[in-house]
Amino acid sequence: MKILICASEGAPYAKTGGLADVIGALPQALKENGCDVRVIMPYYKKIKEKNIASYCGYAYVRINNRQEYVGVMQAVSNGITYYFIDNERYFGRDGLYGYDDDGERFAYFDFAVLEAIKVINFYPDVLHCNDWQTGLIPYIIKSNYQFYGYYTNVKTMFSIHNIQYQGQYSMDLLKILFLPYSNSLEFNGALNFMKCAIMEAGIVTTVSQTYKNEVLTPEYSYGLNDMLGLRYYDFYGIINGIDVNKYNPKTDHHLFYNYDSSSVKIGKEENKKALLEQFGLAPNLDAPLFGLVSRLVEQKGIDLFMPILEDVINYSNANFILMGSGDKKYEDYFNAMAQRYPNRFKCYIGYNDDVAQKIYAGSDIFLMPSKFEPCGLGQMIAMRYGTLPLVRETGGLKDTVEPYNKYNGKGTGFSFTNYNAFNLKDVMFFAIDTYNDKAAWNNLVKQAMDKDYSWNKSAQAYIDLYKKL
Repeated sequence: MKILICASEGAPYAKTGGLADVIGALPQALKENGCDVRVIMPYYKKIKEKNIASYCGYAYVRINNRQEYVGVMQAVSNGITYYFIDNERYFGRDGLYGYDDDGERFAYFDFAVLEAIKVINFYPDVLHCNDWQTGLIPYIIKSNYQFYGYYTNVKTMFSIHNIQYQGQYSMDLLKILFLPYSNSLEFNGALNFMKCAIMEAGIVTTVSQTYKNEVLTPEYSYGLNDMLGLRYYDFYGIINGIDVNKYNPKTDHHLFYNYDSSSVKIGKEENKKALLEQFGLAPNLDAPLFGLVSRLVEQKGIDLFMPILEDVINYSNANFILMGSGDKKYEDYFNAMAQRYPNRFKCYIGYNDDVAQKIYAGSDIFLMPSKFEPCGLGQMIAMRYGTLPLVRETGGLKDTVEPYNKYNGKGTGFSFTNYNAFNLKDVMFFAIDTYNDKAAWNNLVKQAMDKDYSWNKSAQAYIDLYKKL
């Protein structure tokens, strides 16, 4: 089966969030299950500067009464072929997103993908599109390519990684794209890329079963619940996996001390001791260490954490190490807390892979009190490293973290249901109390590390849907 995965970013070449991790790992799992899978994405400036791709050919697409160049480049990573769409006007910029003409940029990309298929002579059985930046592709195939040779056999799947970002632009954009009007394109008077894909793709998926159920409601869907309801029987939730080779405490070169489930006790102690020393915290191994690696934005539940932090600090001798960046009000608050509690609280404003891996391995409890979380990878990475996640029961967090039951000892972490600070504080207190019960804690750590969150099961679920298409 031939699969072409289309996305606006993908590891290891360009990354701003979890989408890139999926595009970096899913193709490998599909290949291991017998698929001929390839990836296509923009040739951003940061990729071009590395000079790692070779030239395949070119085509043109018509945008705004001009013929826009479509250069097609190629590179291979971990045995997977990546194609890149080269156009200096649209992608020769320092960043990936956030430009006034993003609508035009990614509309061009969607047309360019279909022209690039002819250049590379790879007509897939399924064109798997991801997030709003690829949302026009299913409609373009139907409107512009339906009688065009091999395209008549190309089926489309669209995956929603975060429904909050839909790609909404003025309907005037249609005038320069030469696309025929359809109700699928318009939502509340605007051109909506994601709505278009939901209505036109053969199958629609999202990244966890709980998130699928959530976005069928007005509370979580940002207005698209009715459209998803119309596609209910073609709408599926498939949990993401993680790259278990990359995230492996036994081989991770970022760690101070490597370990596996049989040596987790000493491994966690050595990493925790070194992490506390690196951040200038007292080397108290008997106190629980909370870690957080996150964007500092409202979605991640930061507003819940702020009003209770001092209560938790005063409740116990717990320590905190937080890493992330985002809204200035959150950054300023955490910097102020680090000054107020220099021996108990440290923050790293920014992101660093090396430090992140050390936090995953050295912490005891990993915080993810998200307002919503389509899937989430941090909680699965944390469990892989024997760090127990503390999460809100939403989206993929609910699907992957089994809350600790003190009566039967089962569980892989801690969770709370209602989105309020009081519930978060209660479960943090509960986690601290559980940490002090070493027998129970060690059992939870083992159960968390025994969980399988590789891509194998999820890849097979995608293959089943490809076959259905």
